[in-house]
Amino acid sequence: MRVAILDDEPAELRRVEQTLRQIPVTGEQAWMLHCFERGEDLLRQLRRETFDLLILDWQLPDISGLALLRWTREHMDVPPAAIMLTSRDTESDIVQALNAGADDYVSKPFRPNELMARVSAVLRRHGLQRAAATEILTFNDLEFDDAELTVTRAATPISLTEREYRLARCLFANLGRPLSREYLYERFWTHEEIVSSRPLDTHIYRLRNKLGLTADRGWQLLTIYGYGYRLESVATASE
Repeated sequence: MRVAILDDEPAELRRVEQTLRQIPVTGEQAWMLHCFERGEDLLRQLRRETFDLLILDWQLPDISGLALLRWTREHMDVPPAAIMLTSRDTESDIVQALNAGADDYVSKPFRPNELMARVSAVLRRHGLQRAAATEILTFNDLEFDDAELTVTRAATPISLTEREYRLARCLFANLGRPLSREYLYERFWTHEEIVSSRPLDTHIYRLRNKLGLTADRGWQLLTIYGYGYRLESVATASE
């Protein structure tokens, strides 16, 4: 889970970070927390990186959290989930933030258990956090079994390594959403593996072939030059 936390107070950043690390996550979705004290620094990263969740303070010395929230909704095809975490707590402030696209609003000083519950609820609504129960998901003719880490097509198993399965599952969970190389590397590879080869490109090539991610099967796995990849669902000739 890749989360950006924006707050100009270092102590508050640490408190939010420590709180989020207490939320249990499943499978490969370890918490990857990125802290920012300046809105400009976060905006720069949003232009070139992928995040699952933003936790935004409102009042900052440069770009306000509300302005950043509006920017994501206006300029990103699939903006990340966002929670405002701020000392501004009037009804008009809350309404303004929610109307701007915030998924939730938490007032400071925050209560850790409440923040954890609200973060988990927002992630569930966005399909970014699952319950522990076994889940089988179907995408066209592909069936993903998260318990067995297997993919089948017309009841025929497709041979994938565990990492290939998790990478494919991530791509399908984010259909239509551009995913940066940094985001994918951070989720599925250690630093030592990254510097020794180009494993992401190799895995993307294998998934295209093994899963048949081609237009005639209803898929298009696009390479976004200088950024990463995006899996899209496309109409087939028979539709």
